[in-house]
Amino acid sequence: MERLPPYDLVDLRLLIALAEHKHFARAADACALSQPALSARIQRLEASLGTPLIFRGKRFEGFTPDGELALGWARRILSDCSGLVQEIRAEEQGAHGTLRIGVVPSVTPFAGRLSGIMAEKHPNLMPQVLSLSSMAIKAGLADFSLHAGITYLDTEGLDPVDELPANSRYLFTETYCLVARPECVQGAQTSVSWKAAAKLPMGLLTTDMQNRRIINTAFRRVATEPNLRFESNSFNAILAMVRDRGFATILPRQQVDAGLIEGLHVWDLVEPQIEARIGLVIPQREPILPVTRALLQCIETMNVS
Repeated sequence: MERLPPYDLVDLRLLIALAEHKHFARAADACALSQPALSARIQRLEASLGTPLIFRGKRFEGFTPDGELALGWARRILSDCSGLVQEIRAEEQGAHGTLRIGVVPSVTPFAGRLSGIMAEKHPNLMPQVLSLSSMAIKAGLADFSLHAGITYLDTEGLDPVDELPANSRYLFTETYCLVARPECVQGAQTSVSWKAAAKLPMGLLTTDMQNRRIINTAFRRVATEPNLRFESNSFNAILAMVRDRGFATILPRQQVDAGLIEGLHVWDLVEPQIEARIGLVIPQREPILPVTRALLQCIETMNVS
């Protein structure tokens, strides 16, 4: 059997704390250590692995390439250790601990309903729903900082991919609506074309959000650009502007059905009809963590797909 280097789990936690805080003193404080003690443990870990892990200066300057590699392994190892503890206690306590779910902003209403089901079925489990961009969810699944993600399954060009990855499950299809005060859209009854919507003063999510990039693609399909007047990474901020200033916005149907548009009117967006598939994605790992198993079981009880 290969001899293991002389490091322990605390050393791996220190790497993750440095990645989170990007500051020696704050990382040390988060780990209940003095800064000299943290530095000494990191230096011991570097000596045991035979390579520098961080760039040193007067302040933390980031991880070396080997440090980034070690950080990835540290996250995986500690995630597996957490899974070991969860699995041993699951028979007695059921699923317990924190379940971190990254969700794109458009599906926060769905994530809220799912969390309610989980709280009822698993009283010792605390869902933690984090509103993130699709790219941040992808990164969180890769480094095991997230237990699951609810995100877009299709390409951003709006061409559905028939074959889904083995670690994903289709949940529902996202469609899009124009939302504004009733007097802002003249003559339309129940639907508005994308080309007509582009003429309205518009508030939309920022371009780091895939929802916005899907909307941009839809406008390009009809050879136009939106009359963009306001951007935010928060639907709440956009809706406040729409209510107060007579702007329009484009929301996923999930947001509309969540009842967040009191006093506003909704029109289906047509010509073309735009759809995007939303699904659950979990890290590619075996065995699946008990908290993730509990999540999958709860989704089975929901009326989706």
